[in-house]
Amino acid sequence: MLTVLCAGAVLTGCFAPQPPRFGDGVSVPAEQRRIPLTVPPGPDGSWSLLEAREGLIGEGRKLARIPQEAAEGVHGPVKGWTATLPAEFAITSRLPGRPHSAAGLRQGIVLIGGRTGRTDPTAVALADPSSGVLLWRHALPPNSRVLLLPGTTGPALGAATCSAAGCRFTAWDMYRGTRQWSSSIPGAYRVRTPCGADALGGRDVAPGLCEPLVVGKDRVGTLDEETHRPVWIPGLRPPAGTVDRVDRFSYRTFLVTAPAKGNCRATVLAAAPPGDEHKGWRYDFVWDQPQAARDPHTGCRWNPGLPLKTAYDLVLPERGGALVVDPYFGPEHHPRRLAEGAYAVAADGRGLPDLIRAPGRPDRPLDPALADRMRTKALGAGARQVSGDLFQYGRKLLLVGYDGTVRWRGTSDCIPFSAVTPGEVTYCDGRNLVEIKAVKKD
Repeated sequence: MLTVLCAGAVLTGCFAPQPPRFGDGVSVPAEQRRIPLTVPPGPDGSWSLLEAREGLIGEGRKLARIPQEAAEGVHGPVKGWTATLPAEFAITSRLPGRPHSAAGLRQGIVLIGGRTGRTDPTAVALADPSSGVLLWRHALPPNSRVLLLPGTTGPALGAATCSAAGCRFTAWDMYRGTRQWSSSIPGAYRVRTPCGADALGGRDVAPGLCEPLVVGKDRVGTLDEETHRPVWIPGLRPPAGTVDRVDRFSYRTFLVTAPAKGNCRATVLAAAPPGDEHKGWRYDFVWDQPQAARDPHTGCRWNPGLPLKTAYDLVLPERGGALVVDPYFGPEHHPRRLAEGAYAVAADGRGLPDLIRAPGRPDRPLDPALADRMRTKALGAGARQVSGDLFQYGRKLLLVGYDGTVRWRGTSDCIPFSAVTPGEVTYCDGRNLVEIKAVKKD
């Protein structure tokens, strides 16, 4: 009897009616509500800070929280607000941890300041999530990085300041901004976090929701949570060059160097755990990103803010055509090369799935198995997938059916974004945000 009941529960869950969603072939959009748009998007039609789950949007000196209705069994209603930020904390960067960026945490909204004449963060502040008011601010010395560090009662907001003598860490209490601890590490020359601006995935939701990696001349380590001293990773030696990007996934630690000045050569090192070092791999290549302008310092088409990691692959921007590799096996296991001039666009909540983009051609999925779901024949070059079979082409919003016909049309003055569920989307209609939801058509 128990077996029968368990089997019945499983079958009921598997075959229970699924909620409407864009892409199920039968649902169409229905307007749910309109909200005043208090923060206009940037020139590209989107916002430098966009966290749909928390309802946070920010662009320039405007920061806002979209009012949220009560969700059954989850939370009560959330009051909306709009705040004007000091010029130092204007939000213009989409890379959390970089100057003029922002990230929403449970404790508050982290703001990274920047000023003319400095390319690194000048200050860090925390804004109240219920009002946008600044709770505290700390000025930062030159060559500082903002990151999350282990604290005495949970994660602490901190900074690492590095010089030729080493790196110094300082951690502040998240709520009060008071200093919790500080520590110096001689011999370290760089600190990188495997998330946020330093990660291979580029955009992330926080300045460093993971332990930082300390890079020395001939070793790499992490910070001990209690002593705040480095724990060097056995056998891991950084490649020649300047380690600029790091990540930890697929049971490996990834170190990527910036392209060298003149020849644009770079290295990606995928180091396996101690005892499995032979399962690691390394690849040297000439860095060339078609979607990037030439960096004035190196002369290479290189932008450290562009992602190299998609959902399942690494996309190495090699001259002659980007190389798509399995991060576990590396270039020795069935690599794919994109056509010269094409590049990958990683999913970041504003368009799914991972895409291949090339001038004059419609976007297409990086995964060939999804190609038939994009319905690109019904769309023009540059069409952007919003959610399921809902696409944006210029200002047009188009819901494309299985047979390629357009089942619904709309317009948006910004780049729409998906909410938490695949059946909800928000777009702009003049000075309003419009929420639409997938509903079954009669």
